[in-house]
Amino acid sequence: MFGNLLPFLMFGILLAAILSKPLSRIPWISLPVALVILGFVSSEIWVGLGMDTGLRWQILRDLVFYLLLPILIFEAAINIDTRWLKREAVLIGLLSVPFLLVAAAIAAGIILFLNGGALGGSWALALLIGSMISATDPAMIAGVLGRNGKAKRVEQILEGESLINDATTITLFVMISGLLLTTGGEISAGSVATRFALTLLGGAAIGVTLGWLLDLVIAPADDKVLSTSATLVLAFSSFWIGEHLLGFSGVVATLTAGLTVAWRQRKHRSEEDIAFALDSWQILGFCANAMLFFAVGMSITVQMFQDHWLAMLVGIFAALISRAIIVFFGLGPVSLIPGIGKLGFSDQNLILWGGIRGAVAIALALSLSVDIPHWYTIQSTVYGVALFSLIVQTPLLPYLAAGKRKTPEVAQQA
Repeated sequence: MFGNLLPFLMFGILLAAILSKPLSRIPWISLPVALVILGFVSSEIWVGLGMDTGLRWQILRDLVFYLLLPILIFEAAINIDTRWLKREAVLIGLLSVPFLLVAAAIAAGIILFLNGGALGGSWALALLIGSMISATDPAMIAGVLGRNGKAKRVEQILEGESLINDATTITLFVMISGLLLTTGGEISAGSVATRFALTLLGGAAIGVTLGWLLDLVIAPADDKVLSTSATLVLAFSSFWIGEHLLGFSGVVATLTAGLTVAWRQRKHRSEEDIAFALDSWQILGFCANAMLFFAVGMSITVQMFQDHWLAMLVGIFAALISRAIIVFFGLGPVSLIPGIGKLGFSDQNLILWGGIRGAVAIALALSLSVDIPHWYTIQSTVYGVALFSLIVQTPLLPYLAAGKRKTPEVAQQA
């Protein structure tokens, strides 16, 4: 299916394995950025030699939705600590669903106002971009913030948000893009809201059911290899059953299946078996991320920046403003409610800049249908936002976290 593209994807995994350790010691460049650059350079050289890279929209869409996204979502689900997910349920839940929808709508409004002409004045297309650039990827900053109690809490909120809002974003993206292709360009708010609720709840019910059933089936088998292999089947089958067989959200089904089976397995599996499963999925997640970012680099062209630089800048501005609004005017005030736990200004600032747009936003941009009007402008905008996050936001976070850690010490000296 992947033809000429497969050697490039394997090369991307090899480069990721070689560069991961040395790049971890360089604060101003991350592994995803390096893979994007190397993917771009290698594809330019290959095309310059008159060769075909094998990049096709249908191939990329199948790669993203049938292979990469199920791996990324399931791996995040089984690794998350459900104890603090419950503890921060209110803030994570608000950030992941209602505030995400608000952020997508605000971003869409800004994009339509500042650069609506590039989208033909279409609110639906602007909302599609808004949904794509609202997905966050705190896996990029794992360990950066968790060096004191408060910063650790911020990191946990960001990780929990990413886990759920990725599923919300992908569901919204699939629904809006599907409506755009079937209705000819415009959609109503009522149709979006109704279908969104049904696909989200239906996918969640399917995932919980499949995760519970799989645990019952594999519980008697006292074999870590067999049980881990079964979770791999669960990740892909839950996505396929939810998305294609029953017409709900495959991503939400995969997410809830992962959460359910991880919760059940921790009750009766040994620590050694659990560690083996997590290590195995970490390898799969690493390979999926490497292929994804390398494919992004291959799909980028110089012409993209020349033709759509304004759309990229507008997208970056819309992403930051919409994020700031839901954090400072939504999450901050809610945290003042007794029993939730107050988030100070520095906490909120970290949550603002910690909203890294990475793997999921890029995956959705790669899978965007060329039949959607102005698809290249939409893809370019999302690329611009994701690259800004990776190049600017990620290196900035250690300094923000360091400043936060100094605050109590300065106050004590005073």
